[in-house]
Amino acid sequence: MMEQFNIKRIGSFIYRDIILLKGAILTTLSVASAIFFIVFLFSLRGDHQISSGEFMSIFGKFYIALGVLFIFSTFKEAHNQKSNHLYFSLPVSSYERIAAAWLSTFVVYTLVFSILGFLVGQITIILGSMFSETNFHLLPIFSESYWQLVKVYFVIQPVFLYGAIAFNKNRVGKTLLVVVLLVFGLIVLNMMLFGMLNYGYDVFSGEGLASEAFDKTGQDFSGMGKGFFMGIFVPLMLLASYFKIVEKEV
Repeated sequence: MMEQFNIKRIGSFIYRDIILLKGAILTTLSVASAIFFIVFLFSLRGDHQISSGEFMSIFGKFYIALGVLFIFSTFKEAHNQKSNHLYFSLPVSSYERIAAAWLSTFVVYTLVFSILGFLVGQITIILGSMFSETNFHLLPIFSESYWQLVKVYFVIQPVFLYGAIAFNKNRVGKTLLVVVLLVFGLIVLNMMLFGMLNYGYDVFSGEGLASEAFDKTGQDFSGMGKGFFMGIFVPLMLLASYFKIVEKEV
C-alpha cells in the first residue's frame, strides 16, 4: 500500500486491536484491580492512608510487566501463519501500523492503567473512611516516582516493540536478551568514556577519589544521557520497527 498517514485510520486500527484483545484485556485489568484493592487495604493499616511510595510499590510492578505483554499481544496476529496475510492486507500503511502500535501500547495503555490504579486506590480510601478510622484523602498518584517510571517505560517500550515485530518465536526471551546486551554495552561505553576523559584514575582501584569522580561523572552526564535516549534512541528504535514491518509486508 502507498505510504500514507491518516489519524482517523490510525484510530480505527487501534480500536480494531483493542476489540480483538478485549477478552484478555478485561481479564487482565480485573485481576490487576483485585490485587490493587487487596494491597491498598493492607496499606491503610497503621497510618490509615495510602502514601505515594505504597502506591508506586504495587503500581510499578504491574505497569511495565503488563505493558510489555500488551506490546507482544498487539503483534501476535502478524506472526500467525493462518492470519498474517489478512493482517498485512489491511488498508493501513506501515507508518500507521507503527504509530498505532506506539499510541496504543504507550499513550493509551499508560492513561488507562493510571486511571485504573487511581480509581481502585481512591475507592479503597473511600471504603476505608466509611468502615474504619481512615481519613479521606486523594490518592497521591502523580509523584516524581510515577513520572520516572513512565520515562523508563517510554525508553524501553520501542525496544520491546521492535522485538515483538522482529522475532517470530520466543519473542519475549529474545527481546530481553537484546535489552540485557544493550544495557551491558552502555555500561562498557560509559566505562570507556570515563577512562578516556579521566585516564589518570583507575575506577576499579578502590581509591576513594576515583570512585567519587566516577559517581560525579554519572551525575554530570545524566541529563545528557536522558536527552540521548528520549531524543535519539527512541525514534531510532521506532524507525527500526518501521523497517521491520516493511520487510514483513513484502
